[in-house]
Amino acid sequence: MKARGGKKKVVRRAQRTADKHGARGRGAARRRAASARKTIRGAVLGADVSRSRSPAIHNAAFGALGIDGDYVARSVTARGFRALVNKLAAEGYRYLNVTIPHKGLAAGMATSQSAAVRASGAANTLIFGRGGAIRAENTDGPGLLAALRDLGAEPASGVAVVVGSGGAAAGAVEALTAVGARVRIVARRARSALAMRARLPPPRQPRVSVADWTRAGLAAALADAEMLISAVPAAAWDSAEACAGLDALGAQAVVLEMAYGAGTPLARAVEGRVRCYADGLGMLVHQAAVAIELALKKKAPLAAMFEAVRAEPA
Repeated sequence: MKARGGKKKVVRRAQRTADKHGARGRGAARRRAASARKTIRGAVLGADVSRSRSPAIHNAAFGALGIDGDYVARSVTARGFRALVNKLAAEGYRYLNVTIPHKGLAAGMATSQSAAVRASGAANTLIFGRGGAIRAENTDGPGLLAALRDLGAEPASGVAVVVGSGGAAAGAVEALTAVGARVRIVARRARSALAMRARLPPPRQPRVSVADWTRAGLAAALADAEMLISAVPAAAWDSAEACAGLDALGAQAVVLEMAYGAGTPLARAVEGRVRCYADGLGMLVHQAAVAIELALKKKAPLAAMFEAVRAEPA
Protein backbone atom coordinates (compact mmCIF):
# COMPACT_ATOMS: atom_id res chain seq x y z
CA MET A 1 0.00 0.00 0.00
CA LYS A 2 2.79 2.38 0.90
CA ALA A 3 4.48 1.72 -2.41
CA ARG A 4 1.27 2.45 -4.28
CA GLY A 5 0.86 5.77 -2.40
CA GLY A 6 4.42 6.72 -3.33
CA LYS A 7 3.67 6.10 -6.96
CA LYS A 8 0.62 8.40 -6.77
CA LYS A 9 2.77 11.22 -5.35
CA VAL A 10 5.28 10.81 -8.15
CA VAL A 11 2.48 10.94 -10.74
CA ARG A 12 1.00 14.08 -9.14
CA ARG A 13 4.41 15.81 -9.10
CA ALA A 14 4.95 14.87 -12.76
CA GLN A 15 1.52 16.23 -13.67
CA ARG A 16 2.22 19.51 -11.83
CA THR A 17 5.55 19.81 -13.66
CA ALA A 18 3.87 19.15 -17.01
CA ASP A 19 1.15 21.70 -16.26
CA LYS A 20 3.79 24.24 -15.29
CA HIS A 21 5.76 23.74 -18.50
CA GLY A 22 2.55 23.75 -20.52
CA ALA A 23 1.50 27.06 -18.99
CA ARG A 24 4.93 28.51 -19.74
CA GLY A 25 4.67 27.31 -23.33
CA ARG A 26 1.22 28.81 -23.76
CA GLY A 27 2.42 32.06 -22.20
CA ALA A 28 5.36 32.21 -24.59
CA ALA A 29 3.04 31.58 -27.53
CA ARG A 30 0.75 34.39 -26.37
CA ARG A 31 3.72 36.75 -26.01
CA ARG A 32 4.91 35.89 -29.54
CA ALA A 33 1.41 36.50 -30.92
CA ALA A 34 1.17 39.82 -29.08
CA SER A 35 4.56 40.86 -30.45
CA ALA A 36 3.45 39.93 -33.97
CA ARG A 37 0.33 42.05 -33.56
CA LYS A 38 2.43 45.08 -32.56
CA THR A 39 4.63 44.68 -35.65
CA ILE A 40 2.74 45.66 -38.79
CA ARG A 41 3.25 42.82 -41.24
CA GLY A 42 2.39 42.87 -44.93
CA ALA A 43 3.25 40.95 -48.08
CA VAL A 44 2.81 40.89 -51.83
CA LEU A 45 1.59 37.62 -53.33
CA GLY A 46 1.91 36.63 -56.98
CA ALA A 47 3.01 33.82 -59.27
CA ASP A 48 6.58 35.15 -59.28
CA VAL A 49 7.35 38.15 -57.07
CA SER A 50 11.03 37.36 -56.58
CA ARG A 51 11.99 40.68 -58.17
CA SER A 52 9.09 42.76 -56.88
CA ARG A 53 9.80 46.33 -55.79
CA SER A 54 6.88 46.29 -53.37
CA PRO A 55 8.94 45.32 -50.28
CA ALA A 56 11.25 48.30 -50.80
CA ILE A 57 8.28 50.65 -51.23
CA HIS A 58 6.26 49.47 -48.23
CA ASN A 59 9.22 49.10 -45.88
CA ALA A 60 10.30 52.63 -46.77
CA ALA A 61 6.81 53.83 -45.88
CA PHE A 62 6.97 52.03 -42.53
CA GLY A 63 10.31 53.68 -41.78
CA ALA A 64 9.12 57.17 -42.74
CA LEU A 65 5.99 56.74 -40.61
CA GLY A 66 7.98 55.50 -37.61
CA ILE A 67 6.18 52.14 -37.69
CA ASP A 68 7.67 48.83 -36.57
CA GLY A 69 6.81 46.96 -39.75
CA ASP A 70 7.98 44.22 -42.06
CA TYR A 71 6.84 43.64 -45.65
CA VAL A 72 7.91 40.65 -47.73
CA ALA A 73 7.28 39.05 -51.14
CA ARG A 74 5.79 35.55 -51.36
CA SER A 75 5.48 33.68 -54.65
CA VAL A 76 2.56 31.26 -54.75
CA THR A 77 0.62 29.18 -57.26
CA ALA A 78 -3.11 29.55 -57.80
CA ARG A 79 -3.61 26.19 -56.07
CA GLY A 80 -1.77 27.36 -52.96
CA PHE A 81 -3.11 30.91 -52.86
CA ARG A 82 -6.07 30.43 -50.50
CA ALA A 83 -4.06 28.38 -48.01
CA LEU A 84 -1.26 30.95 -47.94
CA VAL A 85 -3.66 33.85 -47.39
CA ASN A 86 -5.29 32.00 -44.48
CA LYS A 87 -1.88 31.13 -43.03
CA LEU A 88 -0.68 34.74 -43.15
CA ALA A 89 -3.92 35.95 -41.60
CA ALA A 90 -3.47 33.47 -38.73
CA GLU A 91 0.11 34.70 -38.26
CA GLY A 92 -1.12 38.23 -37.68
CA TYR A 93 -0.47 39.92 -41.00
CA ARG A 94 -2.31 43.23 -41.36
CA TYR A 95 -2.67 43.35 -45.15
CA LEU A 96 -1.63 41.73 -48.41
CA ASN A 97 -1.14 43.07 -51.90
CA VAL A 98 -1.94 40.73 -54.77
CA THR A 99 -0.55 40.71 -58.28
CA ILE A 100 -0.68 38.57 -61.43
CA PRO A 101 -2.49 36.22 -61.73
CA HIS A 102 -4.37 36.01 -58.42
CA LYS A 103 -6.52 39.15 -58.32
CA GLY A 104 -9.73 37.30 -59.13
CA LEU A 105 -8.98 34.71 -56.45
CA ALA A 106 -8.34 37.50 -53.96
CA ALA A 107 -11.70 39.08 -54.69
CA GLY A 108 -13.41 35.74 -54.18
CA MET A 109 -11.86 35.19 -50.73
CA ALA A 110 -13.14 38.43 -49.24
CA THR A 111 -15.92 38.71 -46.69
CA SER A 112 -16.55 42.27 -47.94
CA GLN A 113 -15.65 44.09 -51.15
CA SER A 114 -15.25 47.71 -52.16
CA ALA A 115 -17.40 49.05 -55.00
CA ALA A 116 -14.34 48.95 -57.29
CA VAL A 117 -13.81 45.26 -56.57
CA ARG A 118 -17.46 44.47 -57.19
CA ALA A 119 -17.35 46.31 -60.53
CA SER A 120 -14.05 44.83 -61.68
CA GLY A 121 -14.10 41.35 -60.16
CA ALA A 122 -10.47 41.89 -59.14
CA ALA A 123 -8.76 42.80 -55.87
CA ASN A 124 -5.14 43.77 -55.39
CA THR A 125 -5.36 44.43 -51.64
CA LEU A 126 -6.69 42.27 -48.80
CA ILE A 127 -7.02 43.82 -45.34
CA PHE A 128 -7.53 41.54 -42.36
CA GLY A 129 -9.97 42.46 -39.60
CA ARG A 130 -11.38 40.91 -36.46
CA GLY A 131 -13.14 37.58 -36.43
CA GLY A 132 -11.67 36.42 -39.72
CA ALA A 133 -12.93 39.39 -41.73
CA ILE A 134 -11.15 40.05 -45.04
CA ARG A 135 -11.78 43.33 -46.84
CA ALA A 136 -10.99 43.36 -50.58
CA GLU A 137 -9.91 46.61 -52.20
CA ASN A 138 -8.63 47.53 -55.65
CA THR A 139 -6.03 50.28 -55.45
CA ASP A 140 -4.77 49.65 -59.00
CA GLY A 141 -7.37 52.07 -60.32
CA PRO A 142 -6.44 55.07 -58.18
CA GLY A 143 -2.78 54.25 -58.75
CA LEU A 144 -3.26 54.24 -62.52
CA LEU A 145 -5.16 57.54 -62.54
CA ALA A 146 -2.48 59.23 -60.43
CA ALA A 147 0.31 57.87 -62.65
CA LEU A 148 -1.44 59.09 -65.81
CA ARG A 149 -1.83 62.55 -64.31
CA ASP A 150 1.87 62.54 -63.42
CA LEU A 151 2.46 62.13 -67.18
CA GLY A 152 0.23 65.10 -68.01
CA ALA A 153 -2.80 63.09 -69.15
CA GLU A 154 -6.33 63.75 -67.92
CA PRO A 155 -8.23 60.47 -67.85
CA ALA A 156 -11.60 62.06 -67.13
CA SER A 157 -11.84 63.72 -70.52
CA GLY A 158 -9.98 61.33 -72.78
CA VAL A 159 -10.05 58.16 -74.80
CA ALA A 160 -7.98 55.34 -73.32
CA VAL A 161 -6.98 52.06 -74.95
CA VAL A 162 -6.45 49.24 -72.45
CA VAL A 163 -4.62 46.19 -73.76
CA GLY A 164 -5.40 43.05 -71.78
CA SER A 165 -8.35 41.32 -70.16
CA GLY A 166 -7.03 40.06 -66.82
CA GLY A 167 -7.31 41.44 -63.30
CA ALA A 168 -4.96 44.36 -63.95
CA ALA A 169 -6.97 45.42 -66.99
CA ALA A 170 -10.23 45.06 -65.04
CA GLY A 171 -9.04 47.47 -62.37
CA ALA A 172 -7.93 49.94 -65.02
CA VAL A 173 -11.23 49.82 -66.92
CA GLU A 174 -13.23 50.25 -63.71
CA ALA A 175 -11.24 53.31 -62.63
CA LEU A 176 -11.17 54.95 -66.05
CA THR A 177 -14.91 54.59 -66.60
CA ALA A 178 -15.60 55.80 -63.05
CA VAL A 179 -14.05 59.19 -63.89
CA GLY A 180 -15.76 59.44 -67.28
CA ALA A 181 -13.17 58.21 -69.76
CA ARG A 182 -14.12 56.36 -72.92
CA VAL A 183 -12.31 53.02 -72.95
CA ARG A 184 -11.40 50.71 -75.80
CA ILE A 185 -10.31 47.26 -74.66
CA VAL A 186 -7.99 45.34 -76.98
CA ALA A 187 -7.55 41.71 -76.00
CA ARG A 188 -6.78 38.26 -77.28
CA ARG A 189 -9.53 36.83 -75.06
CA ALA A 190 -12.57 38.72 -76.27
CA ARG A 191 -14.91 36.74 -74.03
CA SER A 192 -13.04 37.86 -70.91
CA ALA A 193 -13.07 41.47 -72.12
CA LEU A 194 -16.81 41.35 -72.75
CA ALA A 195 -17.35 39.90 -69.27
CA MET A 196 -15.25 42.73 -67.86
CA ARG A 197 -17.53 45.27 -69.53
CA ALA A 198 -20.66 43.45 -68.35
CA ARG A 199 -19.56 43.71 -64.69
CA LEU A 200 -19.47 47.49 -64.84
CA PRO A 201 -22.48 49.52 -63.67
CA PRO A 202 -24.92 49.73 -66.64
CA PRO A 203 -24.52 53.50 -67.21
CA ARG A 204 -20.80 53.02 -67.89
CA GLN A 205 -21.01 50.10 -70.28
CA PRO A 206 -21.81 52.10 -73.46
CA ARG A 207 -18.51 53.97 -73.04
CA VAL A 208 -16.54 50.70 -73.39
CA SER A 209 -15.79 48.90 -76.66
CA VAL A 210 -13.95 45.62 -77.24
CA ALA A 211 -11.65 44.69 -80.12
CA ASP A 212 -9.47 41.68 -80.93
CA TRP A 213 -5.73 42.14 -80.56
CA THR A 214 -4.88 42.10 -84.25
CA ARG A 215 -3.16 44.71 -86.37
CA ALA A 216 -6.49 46.09 -87.55
CA GLY A 217 -8.12 45.89 -84.11
CA LEU A 218 -5.28 47.68 -82.32
CA ALA A 219 -4.90 50.34 -85.02
CA ALA A 220 -8.62 51.12 -85.02
CA ALA A 221 -8.68 51.40 -81.23
CA LEU A 222 -5.65 53.71 -81.17
CA ALA A 223 -7.07 56.16 -83.70
CA ASP A 224 -7.54 59.50 -81.84
CA ALA A 225 -6.79 57.89 -78.43
CA GLU A 226 -4.90 60.04 -75.92
CA MET A 227 -3.74 57.14 -73.73
CA LEU A 228 -2.47 53.60 -74.25
CA ILE A 229 -2.37 51.45 -71.12
CA SER A 230 -0.71 48.05 -71.32
CA ALA A 231 -2.09 45.65 -68.72
CA VAL A 232 -0.27 42.57 -70.01
CA PRO A 233 3.17 41.13 -69.16
CA ALA A 234 6.04 42.90 -70.90
CA ALA A 235 6.81 39.81 -73.00
CA ALA A 236 3.35 39.95 -74.59
CA TRP A 237 4.64 42.72 -76.87
CA ASP A 238 7.73 40.82 -77.93
CA SER A 239 6.70 40.07 -81.51
CA ALA A 240 6.11 42.00 -84.71
CA GLU A 241 2.54 40.72 -84.74
CA ALA A 242 1.79 42.15 -81.29
CA CYS A 243 3.24 45.55 -82.15
CA ALA A 244 1.57 45.78 -85.53
CA GLY A 245 -0.96 48.56 -85.30
CA LEU A 246 1.10 50.78 -82.98
CA ASP A 247 1.82 53.06 -85.93
CA ALA A 248 -1.71 54.43 -85.39
CA LEU A 249 -0.58 56.06 -82.13
CA GLY A 250 -0.76 59.84 -82.23
CA ALA A 251 2.33 61.92 -81.52
CA GLN A 252 0.63 63.46 -78.45
CA ALA A 253 -0.40 60.13 -76.94
CA VAL A 254 0.76 58.96 -73.52
CA VAL A 255 1.78 55.32 -73.05
CA LEU A 256 1.76 53.70 -69.61
CA GLU A 257 2.93 50.11 -69.26
CA MET A 258 1.95 48.44 -65.99
CA ALA A 259 4.94 46.09 -66.23
CA TYR A 260 8.16 47.71 -65.10
CA GLY A 261 11.77 47.39 -66.10
CA ALA A 262 14.13 49.03 -68.55
CA GLY A 263 13.93 48.45 -72.28
CA THR A 264 10.71 46.45 -72.58
CA PRO A 265 9.52 45.52 -76.09
CA LEU A 266 6.70 48.08 -75.88
CA ALA A 267 9.08 50.81 -74.71
CA ARG A 268 11.31 50.16 -77.71
CA ALA A 269 8.35 50.04 -80.09
CA VAL A 270 6.96 53.46 -79.11
CA GLU A 271 10.27 55.27 -78.58
CA GLY A 272 10.24 58.60 -80.43
CA ARG A 273 6.67 58.00 -81.56
CA VAL A 274 4.64 59.43 -78.65
CA ARG A 275 4.66 62.36 -76.24
CA CYS A 276 5.84 60.20 -73.34
CA TYR A 277 6.17 56.64 -72.14
CA ALA A 278 6.40 55.35 -68.56
CA ASP A 279 6.66 51.92 -67.06
CA GLY A 280 4.58 50.83 -64.08
CA LEU A 281 6.80 52.02 -61.22
CA GLY A 282 4.88 55.26 -60.73
CA MET A 283 1.59 53.38 -60.69
CA LEU A 284 3.08 50.83 -58.28
CA VAL A 285 4.01 53.55 -55.80
CA HIS A 286 0.67 55.32 -56.06
CA GLN A 287 -1.37 52.13 -55.61
CA ALA A 288 0.84 51.16 -52.65
CA ALA A 289 0.15 54.55 -51.09
CA VAL A 290 -3.60 54.00 -51.30
CA ALA A 291 -3.24 50.48 -49.86
CA ILE A 292 -1.22 51.79 -46.92
CA GLU A 293 -3.77 54.50 -46.20
CA LEU A 294 -6.61 51.97 -46.25
CA ALA A 295 -4.79 49.38 -44.12
CA LEU A 296 -3.05 51.66 -41.61
CA LYS A 297 -5.28 54.76 -41.64
CA LYS A 298 -2.18 56.94 -42.08
CA LYS A 299 -1.15 59.32 -44.83
CA ALA A 300 1.35 57.55 -47.06
CA PRO A 301 4.81 59.21 -47.34
CA LEU A 302 4.97 59.38 -51.14
CA ALA A 303 8.37 61.09 -51.30
CA ALA A 304 10.06 58.35 -49.26
CA MET A 305 8.33 55.66 -51.28
CA PHE A 306 9.44 57.12 -54.62
CA GLU A 307 12.97 57.54 -53.30
CA ALA A 308 13.07 53.89 -52.26
CA VAL A 309 11.85 52.54 -55.59
CA ARG A 310 14.31 54.68 -57.54
CA ALA A 311 17.16 53.41 -55.36
CA GLU A 312 16.34 49.76 -56.12
CA PRO A 313 18.50 48.15 -58.83
CA ALA A 314 16.67 47.60 -62.12
